[in-house]
Amino acid sequence: MISSRPTRRTDFGPSPKLDELGLGRNRLALGLAGLGGAWGPVDEDESLATILHALEKGIRVFDTAPAYGTSEKLLGRALAQWHGPSPVISTKVGRLPGRDSHDENHDFSERGIRRSLERSLEMLGVPRVNLLFLHEPQRVPMAERPGVVGTLQQLQAEGLVGHLGIAGGHGADWDGLVESGAFAVVMLFRRIDPCILNGVAEDLPRLHRAGLATYGASPLHMGLLGARHAEFLRDEPDWVWAPQRARAIQLKTLAEKNRLSLATLAHRFTFSVNELDRVVIGAGNRRELESAWADFEAGPLPVELFDAVCQINFTS
Repeated sequence: MISSRPTRRTDFGPSPKLDELGLGRNRLALGLAGLGGAWGPVDEDESLATILHALEKGIRVFDTAPAYGTSEKLLGRALAQWHGPSPVISTKVGRLPGRDSHDENHDFSERGIRRSLERSLEMLGVPRVNLLFLHEPQRVPMAERPGVVGTLQQLQAEGLVGHLGIAGGHGADWDGLVESGAFAVVMLFRRIDPCILNGVAEDLPRLHRAGLATYGASPLHMGLLGARHAEFLRDEPDWVWAPQRARAIQLKTLAEKNRLSLATLAHRFTFSVNELDRVVIGAGNRRELESAWADFEAGPLPVELFDAVCQINFTS
């Protein structure tokens, strides 16, 4: 019987699977969408200082993408100033920069993928990336998927990429990809977090059969469990479905009852999910980074709270 309930970690030690792949020992990755301006204007000096601060604190895994505003350029500037250990870097191909986060611009052609990666390497100031994700696989027509996989494997053979990954999607979005044997990692997005656990039963068995490691992105459910909680309840964006809104309200009550912020409850729950090999946190500035780091330093969520979050998902 497939369990729909995640199991709780007792510590935040490294993932053996990621360690074996050479993708670092850190449980946390810092996602650079917010710092790059994907969700709105940012102070680039503050964003640069935040990335450097993350390196100084010991964060050694960074996730970026061409669609994340100026994030690749900023990470490249930070790396040029950093004299410590080289971090693990992942970027993406497939989705290109647009006018804003709602402007979807995709190119999955061989030329488009290659040019995108070459530009990313130039911006980052590195000869290769440790991990290259196919961004938004659901946008790749089924007939084009074998060619896309072949292009990615060619880039890997040329030494421009260490490992390949899939960023986003689920179910049929992965057909022709997950079982191809080309990929090492899948990034789950809004599939496993405190207000949605669908990915545990629906996604993980397939990924584990294929031997893939898992990244869990957006533990705050795109801000619904963080700074944008009230805004999203009021404005109801179409990607926040009614069950997630209802659970977010209950989760806030649970957090307040236990004298925690909603963001802290969400972070510590997601960090504690044993089935995720790594969690990608976001930050828009040093204050938000410090807050997420403090949540990580606090350790796994107590078992009774972990179970309470799971229960909210199965009773609403």
